[in-house]
Amino acid sequence: MCYKLYIQNIYDLIMKNLTLLFASIFFIGACSQNEDVVDPVVETEPQSESLVEYVWHTAGPKFNAENLAKLINDWNSMIDDMNCSGMTGANILTPKVANEGYDFIWVMLWDSQKGRDDCWDDWTENQQLNWDYLIDGIMQYDLDNVYLFKPTVGKEPNKENDSGSFVNTFYFCTYNDGYSEDDLIAYQKDLNAIDGFSDYWWYVTLEPMFEPDDPKPDFVWLDLWGSDEDKASDQAIFTDTDLPAQVDEKFSCMPSIDGVSFNGNAIRR
Repeated sequence: MCYKLYIQNIYDLIMKNLTLLFASIFFIGACSQNEDVVDPVVETEPQSESLVEYVWHTAGPKFNAENLAKLINDWNSMIDDMNCSGMTGANILTPKVANEGYDFIWVMLWDSQKGRDDCWDDWTENQQLNWDYLIDGIMQYDLDNVYLFKPTVGKEPNKENDSGSFVNTFYFCTYNDGYSEDDLIAYQKDLNAIDGFSDYWWYVTLEPMFEPDDPKPDFVWLDLWGSDEDKASDQAIFTDTDLPAQVDEKFSCMPSIDGVSFNGNAIRR
């Protein structure tokens, strides 16, 4: 797929949701400077110090596919010129259901807290003013809604997804009375023992590196699939097991049993 078509697809996803109300995108990261489709970034590679950061964004009056493509190129060039070796990738998440708080989310992946802090320090001192000028009228970031998490991989995918796109769903969960982390671990063991799930499915739990608002979740669960078709197939398999009953008994998840779902596209690898 050529680069322009790839960016057009991201733009089309964003605008499709914007026409519903105000589409949401989970901030993503920077994009590759070449014209190849980049691999979707695993939002948590199995590294003990790895972090994932989400920045809310809104689209402005000059937001279009051409301007988005240019900004992604500019952003990647700026990252390449910086002291930013700690960034391991970036994605754009487009919400399946419109959200009043943001139109899209920029997701950045880090190898460590120090790698993240060094990059942000360099960016703030040397790049932010130029970036603010470049994005003026096209999009706007919200520094009051920047969320950093430490991911723990619960199951690796059987195959690496190299399509450049993926879908994911977040669940914000608390333990029901009488249940604890031990029950979550037992549930994960039962889930991982099931055969037949799609090759590109995997999941992580996310530990907030900030103080969440009430009601505070005990854990954040993130499922990732290669496509909507894979997701539907896997959910059908899941429904035919006793695991949904376990979930109902042990956990309460917000905002609903369906979670919060996004289309994802990789923009930097």
